[in-house]
Amino acid sequence: MDPLIHHLSPPADIAPELLLKDFRERLRRTTWGHETPDTPLVPVWSEASSLGRFESALRALFRAHLKVLDAVRAGRCPPEYGRLERIVRGHYLDWPALPGEEPPEEVPPGRDPARHLFGRPDVILGPDGPKVVETNFDTAAAGHERPDDMWTIAADLFRAPADLLRAGRPLEGLRQYFLDLAGGTPCDIHWIMKDDDAARRELAPTIEFLNRDHRRVRHTIHFAGDPPPAPPGDRPAYIHRACSIFTVNRDRERFADLLARLTRVAPRCTVPVGLSHLSSKLFLAWLSDPDARPATLTAEERAAVEALVPWTRVLALLGAEELRLLRTGRDGFILKKADSHQAKDVYFGCNLSDGEWRALLEAKRAEPAEPAGPGAAPGIWIVQERVRPREYTLTEITDAGPVERRTGLSCCPYLMGGRLRGLETWVMPFTPTMTMIERMQFVAHFVRTPRP
Repeated sequence: MDPLIHHLSPPADIAPELLLKDFRERLRRTTWGHETPDTPLVPVWSEASSLGRFESALRALFRAHLKVLDAVRAGRCPPEYGRLERIVRGHYLDWPALPGEEPPEEVPPGRDPARHLFGRPDVILGPDGPKVVETNFDTAAAGHERPDDMWTIAADLFRAPADLLRAGRPLEGLRQYFLDLAGGTPCDIHWIMKDDDAARRELAPTIEFLNRDHRRVRHTIHFAGDPPPAPPGDRPAYIHRACSIFTVNRDRERFADLLARLTRVAPRCTVPVGLSHLSSKLFLAWLSDPDARPATLTAEERAAVEALVPWTRVLALLGAEELRLLRTGRDGFILKKADSHQAKDVYFGCNLSDGEWRALLEAKRAEPAEPAGPGAAPGIWIVQERVRPREYTLTEITDAGPVERRTGLSCCPYLMGGRLRGLETWVMPFTPTMTMIERMQFVAHFVRTPRP
């Protein structure tokens, strides 16, 4: 199920210093160029067939998540996990003025439940295969412009051949997702987002691209505090939750006003609100525990869980022996809050002293699971095996010329409507630090597809 990665060759007839200069000029015109190094890595590519196996495994992992929800609904789950699920569900489903739609049944007759899969899992490419450290199922749609910019810039600078250009552009994948959702019927998609200059700058070109030459699906973005939308027309309309509940809770009053008006125009969401809490890392711990995961998992779903999910547990549910191993093995573990975003509340044991690590474990183990107040995330902490990335040798174009760079990679697929529709690939240091989030270095990732 590995997304096998190959390297593209840099053009032999372009001087590296000219390519670097051109890259920097193009990067400066993007809205995010200040957040990444200004030296490019030579692009990589994967065969569509290897990505197809990867996609199938991720779809099976998503179905396993739905089986957990089905076990909760039927009262067939361990009580301690059921209690935590209720806490997490209450947080994620607390969308103002939106209905808390019921999640789909385990396997609706004649329908593929993976059609509800929308997200971008964080996947570290480890020595023994890809590992999903955060699912991010049902998460924000923003962010596509970064890998898409890198894809389009690299396609031009490095003269990617035609068989690498037919698929894999993230924004084109997003547009196709909405076209598939429409099913041939003209419809309107209403995006919601916080109101700040950065969000407006980043999303404006995305909305413009999605609306270009496609009259069947019309996209409109609404920022919190905007005037009321136009009255409903004669086309089906959906709300697209382009931001998370964390963002909504920082400006809840204005979001509530916006959503109350939007629901009169667009009574449905692109992804059911009832699936919101699937982005919680609680479910990774649940499925990772063989004594807790649902007995209804198929062989394919169990295989996907065991292959893709590193050892993950809820800190408060660990037994004495597991706690002893955790306290003495800090180098091999990461402590993270089950419900946070943008790498907040993440602690790498390898970056702490023995005393700091043990004190942190005790403090977080004693923290109440219930949220501290309105809008606060639950106080559920998980521990996860540290995934050490596999070593790749890439070529980087620098001021000193092309140099080989040995690094790890994180390869995060955009899964929309259950299909892989683009890749976000970036450098993963062998010793984790927060700089890998604060100043990401993207690698353009193409998909080689056979001729139609």
